[in-house]
Order: sequence, then C-alpha cells, then structure tokens
Amino acid sequence: MTLILAVNWEAISAMGQIVGALAVVISLIYLAREIRSNARSARIASLHDVNRWLGELVEHPHLAELYYRGIQDFRSLKSGDLVRFSALMDQAFYIFRELYFQQLDGHLDPRLWGPTEAAMRDINAYPGVQAWWLLAALGRCPRGSFGCRSSLAVS
Repeated sequence: MTLILAVNWEAISAMGQIVGALAVVISLIYLAREIRSNARSARIASLHDVNRWLGELVEHPHLAELYYRGIQDFRSLKSGDLVRFSALMDQAFYIFRELYFQQLDGHLDPRLWGPTEAAMRDINAYPGVQAWWLLAALGRCPRGSFGCRSSLAVS
C-alpha cells in the first residue's frame, strides 16, 4: 500500500510541474502580445502628435503665419513671436526625434519613415529653420522655449 501512495504522489508532482510549465508558456505569450500592443500604441501616439501639430497650424492662422515667417526669416522675429516660433520648432523636432528612435528600434513601418524623413529634410532646408537650429545648438534659445538642447537629437 505504501508503494501505491508513493506512485500517486509522484504522478501528482509530475502533473503539477506540467501545469506550472504551461502557465509559464501562457504568461510569456501574454507578455509578448502586450509588448507588441504597447509598441503599436507608441507608433499611433507619435503619428497622432504629427497630425495634432499640423492641425494646430491649420486651425490657428496666426500660428501658420508665424511658422511661415519664421522658416523664411528667423532673425526678423521679435519677442513673443521668437519664443512661439522656437516652441513650434522644439515641438516639431521632438516629434521627429521620437519617430526617428521608433524607426531605429524597428517600431515604425518603413513606409511611414520615408515620407517623415523627407518632410524633416524639407523643413531643415528653410533658412529660418537653419538659423533657429544654430541658435538652439549654441544653447541660446529664447527664454521660455522648451528643451532646446533636448530637441537636437535629430540631424
């Protein structure tokens, strides 16, 4: 009779190990799906930021006019306009930086990166953006401009 009890305990122990192993596999599958979902959410959030930034320019004609003046002739901007344009550029380059890092990590669809990089290069070609960039690179951004040095990661 003791031999039968010993066999049953071994069988129960083996079953417990099998159940435990299945639980670990299921947990790993769940974790992988959550990580993929989080990466997808980050992509969507970054693209939403681009659309929101462009939407601000469309919804507020004074911002669009300021953006146009700034990209053409940054040095002509004075006081509040200088700060607002710098904030617009900080925001734009922060968004580009996030998209760039997502692309490097393989989280951004390559079909989206091409047009994004082209837009970034187009913006960088404007003389006002180049003048702003030099000012930001030297750390002499106008007071109130958010994170000038932090936006320099994209070049």
